[in-house]
Amino acid sequence: MKELFVLSAIVLGFGLVSCDKISNPVIVQTTLDTSLYPGNFAGTYVFPTFGPNTNTQKNVMLEDFTGHKCTFCPPAATEAANIEDANAGRVFVVSIHGGASNSGITDFQVSFPGTSKYYTDHTTPETREISSNFFQMGVGFSSNPQGMVNRITKDGAMFTNAGNWAPWTAEELDAELQVNIQAVANYYPSTGGVFIHTETEFMEDIDGEYNIVIYAIENKRIDWQLDGGVDIENYEHHNVLIGCVFGEAFGRLVTSGSIQAGTKIEQEFTYEVPDGLTNDDMHFIVFVYDKATFEVMQAIKLEF
Repeated sequence: MKELFVLSAIVLGFGLVSCDKISNPVIVQTTLDTSLYPGNFAGTYVFPTFGPNTNTQKNVMLEDFTGHKCTFCPPAATEAANIEDANAGRVFVVSIHGGASNSGITDFQVSFPGTSKYYTDHTTPETREISSNFFQMGVGFSSNPQGMVNRITKDGAMFTNAGNWAPWTAEELDAELQVNIQAVANYYPSTGGVFIHTETEFMEDIDGEYNIVIYAIENKRIDWQLDGGVDIENYEHHNVLIGCVFGEAFGRLVTSGSIQAGTKIEQEFTYEVPDGLTNDDMHFIVFVYDKATFEVMQAIKLEF
């Protein structure tokens, strides 16, 4: 049975996470799986202290919805990688194996276990949930390859083809920074446990409801891919979404209501690295989004 540690909410100012006005700082209620810590958690684990966040720029998360049987997806993946490379440290690509359907799977994502090709199921419960939800929302997800740039909406659609990713990204990189994020992680190879600590800071007075999500990303995966009608055996799948911390595809509440500039909210999370992977094979993308619009307010890459 997993041992859980619950950190009670501590608020200096008003006493709730959801309220009319919040004064900084805030530490919200958090549940940690302390069985992933190799020792006496209560006696030896040290929570980090965040200093000032000196970042002044808004970053971009580019979500590329793909499939290993999608013959037109590799050129889109190349475009995404080129945009990421041209904006190192500010653009983060997430390859989501999910299709435009109620189930989140189409023929492009179907796997064939026991065969010599396309035997790997690259989908996960989270990728299927994300794909299904956005398909059912009617925000332009109609096929693969398509993607979202910070989930911004243009002409009623959040999804667009690869030809628009670069200009949409450039626009977002110049956008005003309203939310800042810091994160640190402690990794314990003996248990596969990662303890993730985040600080979300609101840079201006703002209203709304905001969630935080942590994507677990496999850096690269060598497997089959259909490319221009040709079966490629050793194709490199880049930045593959393999899950979400706590299994929460759409995250958990940061705060809601009328939020005062300078509000800082700290949260803690645990994640168990999948068998066969280590910290050399993966990283996290931490992002905060507006629940009303799904727009990503800020995203950062967290290595551990």
